[in-house]
Amino acid sequence: MSDLSKEQLEQRKQSEAKVVYSTLCSALTNRKWTYNKEDDNLIVRTSAVGDDLSMKLYIKVDANRSVMFLKSAMPFTVPQERIHDIMQAITIANWAMLNGMFEMDMNDGYVGFKVVIPFMESMLSEKLCNYMIDMSCRMIDIFNDKMLAVNEGKMTLGEFSRITKEAFN
Repeated sequence: MSDLSKEQLEQRKQSEAKVVYSTLCSALTNRKWTYNKEDDNLIVRTSAVGDDLSMKLYIKVDANRSVMFLKSAMPFTVPQERIHDIMQAITIANWAMLNGMFEMDMNDGYVGFKVVIPFMESMLSEKLCNYMIDMSCRMIDIFNDKMLAVNEGKMTLGEFSRITKEAFN
């Protein structure tokens, strides 16, 4: 149990979150990236251009949970008749990755990539912020067109599995 009061603990969490947010913004500025920020909500919105499409990145520093997370929606939604196939493709992709994960909302067909970095009582570096962004962009770039192909019935799950194994060997 902490010797800090609940109010002091909340203040410390807010302070840590603001430092992490500042570090994230510095990392993006030093990369010369264009980004929009919401200082009051500790949110950054930016995008990156991959091999075949632009990826929108939503990054939030959550003081209450002491985490920074990045989400990026895929450029398609999954129709109900393809939910099972995309769930399997997501499972195959997630098994191959060490960090980050794909997620899906079965109600509306949303598919996206997510990575979460905790920072409880520690400070994150610009290098870690850059790693989070670079790794996310790489995973999205590897999988976006392949998941789209599965979604459109142009690629089988067997082909998706083979390509995924090749990408990580």
